[in-house]
Amino acid sequence: MTLLEIFFIISWLIIFFLALDIGRRKKFNALHFLVFLFVWAFLAWIAFVPEILQFIWNIFWVQRGADVLVYSSIIFLVYFVLLLLRKVEDNSEELTTLIREIAIQNSPKDVIKGKEVFIIPSYNEWKVLISTVKNILNNNYKNILIINDGSRDNTEALIEDNFWENKNIILLNHYKNRGQGAALETGFEYIRRYGKIEYIITFDADGQHDINDVAIFEKQAKNHEKTDIFLGSRFLSKRKVWIPIIRRIILKWWIIFTFLLSNIHLTDTHNGFRLIRPSVLSKLKLTIDWMGHASEVLDIIAEHKIAYKEVPVHIIYTDYSLAKWQSSMNAFKIAGRMIWNKFFK
Repeated sequence: MTLLEIFFIISWLIIFFLALDIGRRKKFNALHFLVFLFVWAFLAWIAFVPEILQFIWNIFWVQRGADVLVYSSIIFLVYFVLLLLRKVEDNSEELTTLIREIAIQNSPKDVIKGKEVFIIPSYNEWKVLISTVKNILNNNYKNILIINDGSRDNTEALIEDNFWENKNIILLNHYKNRGQGAALETGFEYIRRYGKIEYIITFDADGQHDINDVAIFEKQAKNHEKTDIFLGSRFLSKRKVWIPIIRRIILKWWIIFTFLLSNIHLTDTHNGFRLIRPSVLSKLKLTIDWMGHASEVLDIIAEHKIAYKEVPVHIIYTDYSLAKWQSSMNAFKIAGRMIWNKFFK
């Protein structure tokens, strides 16, 4: 047995026992598993079939031992870059948690009582937010929790000026924009601590959700007491609305993607209009700050086997809401991030 073979056998054993230790401490994710599996198998192969090394060198035109070092270094550099990205993401999550806690601690901490509460994430929505809130109040709903997600307009001043006498409207302020998912989770966390209500309604600030559909949600919740989450679907509604063809294709593509990723089949996977029972909030903890939180909700539903049901809703598209639509390419960015979070986080 040559010194090279001994070196590979020792390296193989070290990798093997290191992987066992990490697995025992439950610190494995899919990325670590794949890297360790590849390195372990490669070293085992070389250790017990050393002739294969020369064959591999010939395939990759390796003429010198130094070339092997260069190629190996590139592989491990990519691996450590991925680890660095994961660390950056961890730091981002910690920052979001800190911003959330500051927002809650600076709030009045009033207990929310009643039948339902509307959670409205808002970022630079001053043009429509006041009319959206008034529309809710005019339909005899009273509890509204607004999360001002680091808006750079005068959202905070507008809410305080228009509704300062209404103690049922609570405003939570993120001092830095963190995304719609982070804003929703801030609202959920406030309800976990101070909510004594039957239903949570997630409602967009731009006015595209039809307030009349809330009654349909609540009727469904009353008739299906064992169902915890009711998801709005614009494609089940009898009232047909115009959606640009590219947007419609993307929405249909998301149905297939969600099914493959979470094994959940829905007709509308990215609709922010929902009714949620507070009892399920202990499981429904969002970690994705941005728009990808809609897919994370479905992932959590699948993971915890939460009972859900789709409800037909009417979406009111206006020039304002249409202008806010994200680019088509952003859907692929969200898909990539969802794959990363599911398998490599």
